[in-house]
Amino acid sequence: MTSYVVYLASAVGLLISAVALPTTSPTSTSKRSDALATLQNAVIKQWQLISEMQSKIATLESKLAKDRSVAFMVSVAHDQDLNVNQRVGFGTPELNVGGGFRTATDSFVAPVSGLYVFFFKVYGQIATVYSDYMTFQLKKDGAVIAETETNDGDNNDRSSVQVIVHVTKGQSVWVVKASGSGRTIVGGGVASTLGGFLLRAD
Repeated sequence: MTSYVVYLASAVGLLISAVALPTTSPTSTSKRSDALATLQNAVIKQWQLISEMQSKIATLESKLAKDRSVAFMVSVAHDQDLNVNQRVGFGTPELNVGGGFRTATDSFVAPVSGLYVFFFKVYGQIATVYSDYMTFQLKKDGAVIAETETNDGDNNDRSSVQVIVHVTKGQSVWVVKASGSGRTIVGGGVASTLGGFLLRAD
């Protein structure tokens, strides 16, 4: 690129010299035309070089996006009593490569578009009523992408679900209690967890 800049500067110098020449002389007119042609060629070469560099930058950016690592793991910090359509709350992420999980909203926001794997495990504390159950849904921008249910009569129950789904950069994924008369999910340790990772970037 440096050689092209020197070449361009030289061409501009020739142009300035040519412009300074009297226009009445055929020789000066010829020199002016030669200088303009030289400058034009230099500009064309510079434009080609810039276009090539832009293409290389775009290719590198695309490769970096594809090679980017995204992964997170977060647990329910303590027991929670949930109402229907209430979002499950999580603590501080144990893992948050790529910074996708947002504690403030209890959701994952995709930092890059691609195929993701998500998994959710819940430990439901069921009361003595046999009909108690809880249904949980994994949602992407409000659309259901996976569902699981805890229901084991008068015993506590564990349930889990895993899904592979395409997520566009900026879209959010979270978990809600969708239905059920049961209320409490067990927190602490790894009793109830949410995690995910980027399988392949677009």
